[in-house]
Amino acid sequence: MTTVLIGSAVAAVLVVFTYTLGMFLEGVLHRPPARRRVRPDLRVVYLVPCLNEEQVIGETIRRLAAEARWDDVILVVDDGSDDGTAEVVESFPDLRVRLVRRSLPDARQGKGAALNHAIAELPAGVDPANTVVCLMDADGRLDPDALDTALSGFADPKVTAVQIAVRIGNRSDGILARLQDMEFVIHSRIFQRTRGRLGAAGLGGNGQFVRLSALRALGDEPWSDGLTEDLELGIRLVLDGGQTVSMPDASVHQQGLVRFGRLIRQRSRWFQGHVQAWRLVPAVRRTARGRVALDLLHILLSPLLIFVGSFMTLSLVASVVGACFSASAREQLLQPVPLVSWYVLTFAPALLFGPLYARATGELGILRSLVYGHLFIAYGLIWLVAGWWGLARALGGRRAWLKTERLAEVPDRAATERATG
Repeated sequence: MTTVLIGSAVAAVLVVFTYTLGMFLEGVLHRPPARRRVRPDLRVVYLVPCLNEEQVIGETIRRLAAEARWDDVILVVDDGSDDGTAEVVESFPDLRVRLVRRSLPDARQGKGAALNHAIAELPAGVDPANTVVCLMDADGRLDPDALDTALSGFADPKVTAVQIAVRIGNRSDGILARLQDMEFVIHSRIFQRTRGRLGAAGLGGNGQFVRLSALRALGDEPWSDGLTEDLELGIRLVLDGGQTVSMPDASVHQQGLVRFGRLIRQRSRWFQGHVQAWRLVPAVRRTARGRVALDLLHILLSPLLIFVGSFMTLSLVASVVGACFSASAREQLLQPVPLVSWYVLTFAPALLFGPLYARATGELGILRSLVYGHLFIAYGLIWLVAGWWGLARALGGRRAWLKTERLAEVPDRAATERATG
């Protein structure tokens, strides 16, 4: 019995790894054809959940007001903040800006609960058939053309959700912030692009556009109580017969974390939420078919690769430790073939990731892109630590939301002038 279980686990990991490699190659080699983009006439509800976002929410509202049309709605959900978040929102005289307050004990029950409450509080005149909900983080900053690009995806009536690319706005503030930006760009340019062609692109918590009618079709609580409610929403929309697509040429910018401890903490929440989303596996097996089913299962089971990476890293560390105490081991390892093999197996993707990022963003020269490509491989070790932390939290029954740290910002004068006319 034990042998069967171990064999099944190894086989599952190999399937996930092989599919990941296939998606990577497909995303790199395939270039989507250029298409004329037409923006349909849709009303937009900007939905911004907040918990102690006094430092950033004012600038977010100013920027959204500069881009919003006269009949759009900017709905800010204050989920029991104990700072000045609500006061900042209420200071805006713009009638398009609305505040929904949640108070304890109902507040702080997770982002999904706050979003579900906000959808229930939409103005009576909002028509679900002609409305798109744009989910924004409190520190989200849309590119000037991002809205038109994202809404053009809804020209196809089969599309129920669009996810645009996420960028790190303070990526010039240090190596850690730059590596987070690389992570998001590589994900959107390779994996999201491939999944979008299947109609199963993943949704994120920032820059997420969803038809209000599709949300209503999922019931009174379209967002789950999981720690990655966006991941689960995207899968449920696909299982409900819709298509989710990616628009990697449009971006929303958010703050990156500049301290390792905070970053690992955030990623542990993401990992734990991913594990919670395994509850959707039976529904995927029942409902999805073909390549879409395979892709959704891959999305859900990809955390298995983190555990494999952990064991591979421990094996490498053990080999290095052994070489330090054994002359024969050093002699075997410190040879051209073992060293080159180790480099190829470990850092070969850096030769692709770095230049890909530089080409997509135009922000790094070739030499710097190669350096950052190698740093990006080492950066992946963060996920190993975060994964085990998230698993420990899940096994211990801890589900508290680990809020992302915010940094104070300097207001954008141009956005302020556009918002105020």
